[in-house]
Amino acid sequence: MGQIPDWKKKVFESHEIQVQVRQRSQSEWEYTVRVCRSGCNIRAPGTLVETAQITDHFKSAETAEAAGFARGEALARQLN
Repeated sequence: MGQIPDWKKKVFESHEIQVQVRQRSQSEWEYTVRVCRSGCNIRAPGTLVETAQITDHFKSAETAEAAGFARGEALARQLN
């Protein structure tokens, strides 16, 4: 669990979504998602940032990543 994983990104409509997945425990994973308008600084103060809820239980990195991108798309729709 010591290594910090890379951010994966994709463009959804007019927004950039970045997701980072980390191992929460031996058997669970979590995500952090960042969303901003495409072309903006993803680390700017106005960027939406959210992490998986403590009640979210992802048994693999892949399912956590998919959930992170799905949440990012939902956040992007709110910005439109």
